[in-house]
Amino acid sequence: MKKILSLAMILLMIAFTFAGCAKAKDAAEEAVSKAIEAAKSGESMESAAQEAVQSIQGNSDSDTASEFYGAYIEAKSAVLDRLMDGIGNNPDTMMSMFSFLGVAMSDLSLLPAMYFGLGETEVGVALAVMGAKDVTYSEQGNQYTITYKDADDQESTLTGTYDKGRSLVAGGTTDGKENVYAEIYRTAFGYVGQFYFIADDGTTTLYQVSVSGADGAFSVATGIDRPAALTGNESVDFPKNAKEWYAINGSTITGVTSEGKSVSFEYVPSENEG
Repeated sequence: MKKILSLAMILLMIAFTFAGCAKAKDAAEEAVSKAIEAAKSGESMESAAQEAVQSIQGNSDSDTASEFYGAYIEAKSAVLDRLMDGIGNNPDTMMSMFSFLGVAMSDLSLLPAMYFGLGETEVGVALAVMGAKDVTYSEQGNQYTITYKDADDQESTLTGTYDKGRSLVAGGTTDGKENVYAEIYRTAFGYVGQFYFIADDGTTTLYQVSVSGADGAFSVATGIDRPAALTGNESVDFPKNAKEWYAINGSTITGVTSEGKSVSFEYVPSENEG
């Protein structure tokens, strides 16, 4: 009972930190109630608290498209950093690091999404710092459009639709030609996402990722058609449907390389080596 009461007090403080309106407070109180029931049924304190906080965040009115995308990028980067560190330091998987190079390009292509919902002035200033010019921004309800020119006067447009607290779907063009399509969904365990890139020569690449705390999975596939839309009901293992994938669960890294070789080894952070 002491643990349950402590959990309730902690979550109530968190609730009122997040809550800026009655709606958010109601969501917080409901989350606390569910957490207490979970603790009574034997669920761990950590799991109950994490579920409650996720519920509060998902119902908070401060959850903008910009914050949603930023939280996803931060969570995804934490998982990919661990995967890349482990794969790059393992002699059997070192060459697989090249499969991760395109991930940085995908983040760069979607960078304007960081400013969805922030207003025309903020978007213009932010992109100008990056060297963009002739920036225009429009916002209609939960739909956003950003258009700008780069140093070579190529015009890029990124559009996005944000389902508050649930998903962000974006598509981009350069000089009127589609080159980017991306989806991000918040799930019960964290996030799932996919990024479809079309190069100038028509070559296609699909990256899929799942994030569950510090764990997750990543896959890459080339020369394929546009993927089916995500639903948000995918499992944490959904990237493993690809021919090449890598996953980390705790301290274990598993995967299948581009050559079709299965790998499994224990991850030792590079700063701990020696």
